[in-house]
Amino acid sequence: MPESPEQKWNRVQKKVQQAILTSYPNPERKGCPGATVLVDLARRAADLKTLEGDEQWEHVTHCSPCYKEFLEARERARESKTDEPSGAPGEK
Repeated sequence: MPESPEQKWNRVQKKVQQAILTSYPNPERKGCPGATVLVDLARRAADLKTLEGDEQWEHVTHCSPCYKEFLEARERARESKTDEPSGAPGEK
């Protein structure tokens, strides 16, 4: 059975993520923008246009430790969106 476009995208995305996570060690954490910036980038990641040309985003995509933190922050942001209670019928 051929791969669906979504399956292919997920496979390629995982390979790119693994490459970034392993190819750019930065043990001294030179130039790292900090947790607050990474959380902001993670929240903005849904609209990649807002990240284009952003120097901090460029750093994250070339720093394995920052990229790892970014992925964790993005996952937390996604989880918090799904955990938000939806209003009960009739609530304002």
